[in-house]
Amino acid sequence: MPAKDSPDRRWAEPRSLRDVLKRVVTDFGDNGAMYAIHERWDEAVGSAISQHCRPRRLSKGELLVEVDHPGWATEVQYLEQDLLAKLVQLHPELDLRGIKVQVKRS
Repeated sequence: MPAKDSPDRRWAEPRSLRDVLKRVVTDFGDNGAMYAIHERWDEAVGSAISQHCRPRRLSKGELLVEVDHPGWATEVQYLEQDLLAKLVQLHPELDLRGIKVQVKRS
């Protein structure tokens, strides 16, 4: 049996799926930033936007958001500062400096 404080022991005990996913995404190297964004996305952007826009990647403080129509790209660009502020308010550890929008290809 692994020692009490060993990394193997942390995985041997029963965990909720949420805890496991949080640990896995934290290991991606972004300190769980994308997990935090996904977790609070609907709350941050509202239901209308969240039905048409999805966060995809975070690179150097810039969040790539994929939209399903060019009209939503315009909307996200227009609301960029408000969306960034809301995401940071919901998760203060986020280091977001901008949003880049990409229209999903059919």
